[in-house]
Amino acid sequence: MNTTINLEFKYPFTRALAGDKLGKRTYKEQVAAILSEEEWQEEITICFPDSVYVIGTSFWHGFIDNMIDKIGYDGIRERVKFVTCSQELTDDLYEDLY
Repeated sequence: MNTTINLEFKYPFTRALAGDKLGKRTYKEQVAAILSEEEWQEEITICFPDSVYVIGTSFWHGFIDNMIDKIGYDGIRERVKFVTCSQELTDDLYEDLY
């Protein structure tokens, strides 16, 4: 089974995401609050809006830190698929896990 989460932000045409607080809040409200314990063990797809073409390190670390605690680096690499506006940006997210 695959659970898909389409992230939403206050402004529909947000181009850049920055800030540890926004990352933590986005994770807490739009990922952690949605997924059951069973879903954490399945495949998860997290889609960023197509308008977002910059994901700042501060946002990313705020967003991903609790997910790392929950399922670990391997769990993210094996079960979580991030979808962004470009393959380059998506690749950067995975590279910035460590």
